[in-house]
Amino acid sequence: MNTSNIDITKYRETFQIGSFDADLHGKAKLTSICNYFQEIAGKHVDLIHKGINDLKDNNMAWVLSRLKLQIFETPNWKDKISIETWSVGTDGIFGNREFKIYDSKDQVIGQALSSWLVINTNTKRLVRPQKIVANLPINQEDPIFAHTLTKLPQIKDPKYIEDLHIHYSDLDIYRHVNNVKYVKWAIDSCLTEILSKKRIQELEINYIHEAKLGETLEVFNTTNDNTSEIFIKTKNTDIENCRAIIKWK
Repeated sequence: MNTSNIDITKYRETFQIGSFDADLHGKAKLTSICNYFQEIAGKHVDLIHKGINDLKDNNMAWVLSRLKLQIFETPNWKDKISIETWSVGTDGIFGNREFKIYDSKDQVIGQALSSWLVINTNTKRLVRPQKIVANLPINQEDPIFAHTLTKLPQIKDPKYIEDLHIHYSDLDIYRHVNNVKYVKWAIDSCLTEILSKKRIQELEINYIHEAKLGETLEVFNTTNDNTSEIFIKTKNTDIENCRAIIKWK
């Protein structure tokens, strides 16, 4: 694609909320929005020649490490929304990317910040993202979020919820559990009473260690007032896979 005449610092795409992307209340699932994020982030880095296939040639890959998503208004089934994404540069070992969600009237109804790692797919060691994004086009506008994402605190007094077995359909092209699966499991760990009466205002999640086919995970949740804290670990090793905080309204 010839990108000489277009602004490649941003990428925008429109989605329609299908029946498979809506919950029992007819609202867009948060997991679907996270899938949209993953899709357009991939398309943007493809456009600027920093995508999966570009990195694969050098035995490297992007891996999502942290995500913070804020929803101001949840779109409905059949609504059309647009999502825009751009790179906001690097911070140490992280490459950072922001997102905005717009309704059909171009009003902002959500926003997100994500932090990505680059790994060597052979050694599983980190590669400093500056090696990959040295010439990456950066959006020069002020960032949405004033602060970068930090490590979430450990949960106090966690309550065991359930075991989860990793199946073939949970895996992505890197052969480990796709990041959106953890979002689903975090939400599903919350009480039905909360899920049916409240809406997610904010989700923040840390991806700590990959989970693989055949492993069994344990899910823990602590909910107080309008906040749920979740962590997921591998059952046989006690290795922590992710932490998440959900704020309700």
